[in-house]
This record gives sequence, structure tokens and C-alpha cells, in this order.
Amino acid sequence: MDMEMENVERQEAVDPRRNRYVVYTCRDIPLMKTFIRFSNRVKHPRMGVNLFIVGVLLFAIPIMNKGIATPGMIISYVMGALLVGIALFRTSISASMMKGSPGFRENEELTYMFGNNNIRVEKDGKIEDMGYYKTVYRVWEDEYHFYVGMDSEDLLILPKKNFVEGDPANFRDFILEKTGASFKWLPVKIGNRIKGAWLNIQTKMSGMEREMEEDAKKINKK
Repeated sequence: MDMEMENVERQEAVDPRRNRYVVYTCRDIPLMKTFIRFSNRVKHPRMGVNLFIVGVLLFAIPIMNKGIATPGMIISYVMGALLVGIALFRTSISASMMKGSPGFRENEELTYMFGNNNIRVEKDGKIEDMGYYKTVYRVWEDEYHFYVGMDSEDLLILPKKNFVEGDPANFRDFILEKTGASFKWLPVKIGNRIKGAWLNIQTKMSGMEREMEEDAKKINKK
């Protein structure tokens, strides 16, 4: 009996049709905002802060410079309010723009299936092949989602709470082993961001120390 069970498990492990992980998603407004916040963190990590600072400085110009002309005062207040508003609400603004873009289907339901050999997606009752694992070039993770970047410019957003099959706690090891892709931890929570930044500083300092030690050894050899 044990031998039969082992044979069944071995066959399932090599069966390309077997799903190891299944994740349900829905392209609703919250998911759109998740995508926008992720893109901003990856591509423009300081844009929101910079816009807010510039807006506040524009507000401060008329206060600090009492001699400024009325038109200059109006421009400072209007532009300052505009930049602060964009900084605070740019996620909602971008979501509204995406919602109105042609070809976008709001509330589209997608189910991603990660098999032994490839990734598939089910939508509108049909299953489509998205490609082999070698097409995945990078994986990101935060406290609530996995983000899988593919060569086809597809970005799969996988909420950890929506894993229908498979344990999300083991998904990172699985996808990195299958793809060989690079990985980056991209936390959302402020505390984890601070810890991550401090860890990066420590890593850079350790690297600089090693370089200085190697340079010192080279000098001593001479």
C-alpha cells in the first residue's frame, strides 16, 4: 500500500497538468490601487514625498515673503494646493484614469494556476497558457501580495489571502526554484520599511568595509 501511495504521489509531482498553486483575483478598484501603489514604489519611490514637499514650500512662500505681489501669491497657493492634492490622492487619480482607459475590464475575474511546468490563467470560463516559468524575470513580495513579473510585460498580482490551493507561506520558495528569477522584499508597513532600509545600510557598510580590508591587504603586499 505504501509503495502504491508513493507511486501516485510521484506521478502527480511530474504531471504537468497538476496545479501546485491556484490564486483567485478580481480586477476591481482595490486591486487597481494595489497595482498603482506597487508601480510607484518600484519606479517612482520618492515622487509622492517630493511633490508634497514642493507643494508645502509653495504654500510657505507668501507667508515668508510678505512683499510678494498678489498674482505671485495666487500662483503659489494654487500650485501648492495642486501639488499637495496630487501627492495625497495620486493613487485614486491614477485608478480613475485606468478605469476609463479603452480595453480595461473592471471586475474581471482571473484565476492563476501554477503547475509543474507552466503558468495558466482562467478567465471567462476558458484556460489560457501564459508561458513557462523561464519567462518570469522577477518576483516581488510585500506583507499582503506576491508580484510576478513576466517577459510578456504581464504583472501577476497575487493576494496572499486568495490562495485557493497551496500555502502562500511556501509560494516564494516554489516560484524562485522554478524560475530562477531575482527576488525583492518590498514592504508596505512603515516599521518594515525602516527595518529594510537599515538592513540595506548595514549591507552597504559591510561591503565597504570588505573593500577597504581588501585594499589594505593589497597595499601591504606591495
